[in-house]
Amino acid sequence: MTVSSLPMQWNTSAAAGSQWVESFTMGDPGALVDITGLDWEFVIRQSVTDTSPTPLVKVTPTPSAQGYITVTLATSTVLVVLSPTATSLLGKGARPFNLWSNPNTSTQTTWVEGVFNTQPVAMP
Repeated sequence: MTVSSLPMQWNTSAAAGSQWVESFTMGDPGALVDITGLDWEFVIRQSVTDTSPTPLVKVTPTPSAQGYITVTLATSTVLVVLSPTATSLLGKGARPFNLWSNPNTSTQTTWVEGVFNTQPVAMP
């Protein structure tokens, strides 16, 4: 996924209890954005008005039970991985998400935002 304007509006989906992986390239081919020194965070909240310091899902470059972010500076790529644990917390429904840099600072920037939709897994 190429992020060429900020914030990029994008919707996605996953089955509850599945792993979700998406790679975001910051900038256009030949005009990549320098993302050196940025602190990254991907969050999914209950609603657009939810300002709780504890979102439903939160991943950073520090691996956790919910997943992790991998930043590749040479290609200006941010890889977001949500674990099955993270998506199972969501159950069924559509919720807002944000991928941003430098969260909770004066230089906080939203790169991608939209709706994260989770569907139940079919029972055998």
